Amino acid sequence: MEPQDDRIARRLAEIRAQEKALDDEAAAAAATPEVIEERQGSRMRSVVFVVVLLLVGLGLTGAAVTMSRLAGQSMDDATRTGQATVSSCHEQGPVTTRGFGYWDSCATSIKWDDGQDVRVTVGAVFTSADVGKTIEVGDVGRHRQSQKLARADVEARPWLRWIGYPVLVIGVLPLIFLGVVLAGSVRRRR
Repeated sequence: MEPQDDRIARRLAEIRAQEKALDDEAAAAAATPEVIEERQGSRMRSVVFVVVLLLVGLGLTGAAVTMSRLAGQSMDDATRTGQATVSSCHEQGPVTTRGFGYWDSCATSIKWDDGQDVRVTVGAVFTSADVGKTIEVGDVGRHRQSQKLARADVEARPWLRWIGYPVLVIGVLPLIFLGVVLAGSVRRRR
C-alpha cells in the first residue's frame, strides 16, 4: 500500500493534466470559428414560409385589382358620351393583370356625340351578352394603351375601390418584407 501523500500527489497531477487538456481544447475552439449546423427541417420550413408569404401577398394584391375592376367607372366622370356597338367578345381569365375571375374583352365601334367614330377593343366593360347591342357609354380617359369607358346602364361602385386600396397595401407589405428578408439572406451568404 502506498503512502497517503503519494496517492494525493498522483491524483493532483491527474487533475492538473485534465485541466490543462480542457484549457488547450478551449483555446483551440476559440481560435477556430464555431460552425453552427442548420437543423434539417429548418430549411424546408424557410422555403414553405417564403412560398406562403409570396402567395398571400400576390393573392391580396390580385384581390385589390379585382375589386378595382369590379368597381366600374361613373358616367359623372365622362368627358364625352356616345353610343357603343359591340361586335365581338372573347373571354379572359381566370388570372390576369385585371385580377381574378373571368371577364370579356370586346371589339367595339363607338360613335361619339361630337361626330367622331372609333373602333376600340375594351376590356371588362362589356360582356358577350352585349354583342350586337348599342349601349350608351362615357369616355373617362385612357389607362396605358386602353380606353376607359363608363356604361350609362351600370352604376359605379366606388366603395369597392375604397376597400381595394387598403387590401392592396396589406398585400404589398408581405412582398416588401419578403424582398428585405431575401436581400439580407443574399448579403449574409456573400
